[in-house]
Amino acid sequence: MIDLTKPVEVAQGLWWVGSENTHHNLQCNPYLFIKDGLGILFDPGSVLDGQIVLEKVQSLLPLSNLKAIVCSHQDPDLCAAIPLFEKAGFKGDICCHARAALLIQYYGIKNPFYMVNHHSFSYTLNQTTSIGFIFAPYLHFPGSIMSYLPEQQALISGDLFGSITADWKLYADENYIDGMKAFHEVYMPGHEILAAAMENLESYPIRLICPQHGSIIDKNIEEHINTLKTMPCGLFIQSKQLRLPLEGGVRALLDQVVKRLITIYGEQEIRKTFENSPFTLNVKMRHIAKTTLAENQLWESFFSTLEERRGVAYLSSISSFVELLGKQYGLGIPSVFSTLIASSERQIKEKDAELKELEEKLQNLQESMYRDPVTGLYNKEFHQAFMLKELAGGSPLVSVVLAIDNLERINLDHGSTEGDRTMRILSQVVLQSVDPHVQVCRITGGMFALLCTSLTKEQAIERAAALGNRIAGEDRFIVPITVSMGIAHSDEVAESSRNDVLQMASDINALAAFRLRLARKKGAGSIVAVSSSEAGSRSAFAILLVDVPSFSRDLLKQTLEKERYRVLTADNGLEAKKMLLAGGIDLVLCELLVPKLGALTLRKELLGNPSTAGIPFLLMSANKQEQTVRRAFDLGIQHFLARPLALYELTGLVNLIASKEA
Repeated sequence: MIDLTKPVEVAQGLWWVGSENTHHNLQCNPYLFIKDGLGILFDPGSVLDGQIVLEKVQSLLPLSNLKAIVCSHQDPDLCAAIPLFEKAGFKGDICCHARAALLIQYYGIKNPFYMVNHHSFSYTLNQTTSIGFIFAPYLHFPGSIMSYLPEQQALISGDLFGSITADWKLYADENYIDGMKAFHEVYMPGHEILAAAMENLESYPIRLICPQHGSIIDKNIEEHINTLKTMPCGLFIQSKQLRLPLEGGVRALLDQVVKRLITIYGEQEIRKTFENSPFTLNVKMRHIAKTTLAENQLWESFFSTLEERRGVAYLSSISSFVELLGKQYGLGIPSVFSTLIASSERQIKEKDAELKELEEKLQNLQESMYRDPVTGLYNKEFHQAFMLKELAGGSPLVSVVLAIDNLERINLDHGSTEGDRTMRILSQVVLQSVDPHVQVCRITGGMFALLCTSLTKEQAIERAAALGNRIAGEDRFIVPITVSMGIAHSDEVAESSRNDVLQMASDINALAAFRLRLARKKGAGSIVAVSSSEAGSRSAFAILLVDVPSFSRDLLKQTLEKERYRVLTADNGLEAKKMLLAGGIDLVLCELLVPKLGALTLRKELLGNPSTAGIPFLLMSANKQEQTVRRAFDLGIQHFLARPLALYELTGLVNLIASKEA
């Protein structure tokens, strides 16, 4: 006997973490995959079950180790519980198709989206484990996906292979297929697209199918795939005419309807429905035992009885199935369905109008997703997507990354409103200055990127210099501004990265950002397009040493300067914060107990600012308490060094970090 109050391991490392049949006829199933202490949660479910799912996940894995939540599509029964996980401390990625992300964001999601169609339909859990995603468009949402675990040969199928049943079990039994048919007839749009998806699945070795609705299929996998591959469904049910007498007449057809009703609503409810009616049912055998009516009365009378006693909702649940039977045997649609059909046609027209309006809104929304709200330029997401598209097509690419040198001072002296106005004016100047084919993006804060596909690096340098001069001479800014620039070309990427567009994009961005940092250190308005041995030396790497003045601080500063690093000092946390916000710092080495703003609080505040969140942070203290160490690592502090420091250990660590940053 399976204890469903606890997580159930259904394959190696794969756990069912749902709640038992909390919703009539439509069971919801979240799954958690764990490997080497890291986890991925699939389709976490609704707000109704969210707390149960959260507790089961936490019983297996701390939320800090939950790397991602995968959403096969956007329905509330599938992903509305995500904000509950975020509130409890989940900080990982939301994995879904970009089309689903457009709608999932409206649940109030704060975590970053990982759009699987922008990452080759895969997600890396750790160095040895990746999962794949199978695109299943319009089944039943344009951005639907399935997840595949290669090692377990497990398919986490979303709505596909789901079922409607009153008698839910964790694992599918011999009656499961009928409930599966009932579900797909209603929720899947048409046979052709469903068949195409099943043909795609035939190329995958599958031992286990884990649907979001219904039960887990661990037997007769091929039979279930073939059932969906060949069954009619949706609005476009087509069928050939069959001879009714050869199939046992109308009564035999109604036996199929009885079976379908019992599958959906359960034996007890259907027995009550037909009590004291012209139809006596054998619910155990799932057929009509006897009737007082003639053969020519059965078809109309059965559905009239159903409508009279249970209403239009029952008719709606089997309408597709009844329509199919009527077409197959030339019986037509029972008259009681006319009201339902008329209502459906009206609703279809209304929905068509709503859909058209929604499509227009989605187009506008998709455009707005790629726009920066402050400047109206393309944003970081567009910048990444454009780079991947062009690099995948083999186009040469020049990236010019520029930053406003004195934006922080403008914000401090004149307020953030004037800072935003400065960036808007800059955006106008840049757009007026560059060729139409140059994509202009705002990355973060006062940092912008220009992506050029039809310029050589030399041409880009020449035009960047002209742009810098025009910006410096612009009189619309509240105070004159300058911009520093770093320039990188795709031809500079190492040969080993040329076959991986993601790595190429990462390398180009890193090189351009590094050169921008060098440019800002050279002085306001500088441009760096070549990392010379001098420019790339340690002297360009700035370390902020945060500690009270003392012999120990002086010794540390001298030691790092002997290694040819540029070392700046701050006497307290507030002074350090101000220096970091001003830019130009590559590494922080901070005493735990510094005055005015402690090291851990400083680190937390730096994480809240995109311009400082990525700066490596080293902590020093003579007192390494377990609680303090744990909190430090929770804040992403790379190393906690015990004082007195071993100087050779410190220099070795700093050298390693500097080489990685370069």
